[in-house]
Amino acid sequence: AKKEGFEQIAEIFLITAENEKEHASWLFKLINELKKESNENLDEIKVEAVAPTILATTSENLKAAIAGENYEYTKMYPEFADVAEKEGFPEIAGRLRAIAVAEKHHEERYKKLLEEVEAGTVFKKEKEVWWVCRECGYVHFGTTPPEKCPSCNHERSFYQIKCEEY
Repeated sequence: AKKEGFEQIAEIFLITAENEKEHASWLFKLINELKKESNENLDEIKVEAVAPTILATTSENLKAAIAGENYEYTKMYPEFADVAEKEGFPEIAGRLRAIAVAEKHHEERYKKLLEEVEAGTVFKKEKEVWWVCRECGYVHFGTTPPEKCPSCNHERSFYQIKCEEY
């Protein structure tokens, strides 16, 4: 995404990767809790899952990410949660279902970004909007951000729509 001039999308991929790292951390904690409570040898467990391995254009990467997130929230985590519930671990099942909610949000965000990339509207809107430079905070009102930021001279790719719903 960064190579194609989509700084914000590149950052969203990185933020999502950090979210996934947090999910993995929780899974590791849950497994270690189970190891303490179980009479079974859980030094090695078998997990069947699917993960995209594509590295291509921003559009193709978003499509692969959408498919991966969809699989995680519609199949993988619900199945994990069902097994946990069936085996008497309702807290673990609840945690897994909560992670699935995050995965659904990831898919929704990626779908919106894909629509913008494919429509060519990442940096061109029908109505005037506030744009903010991600490097220095300069704001601009228009249908497109400036080619270069008049404050810090960064390229248009460093702009995003101003969103401050706190």
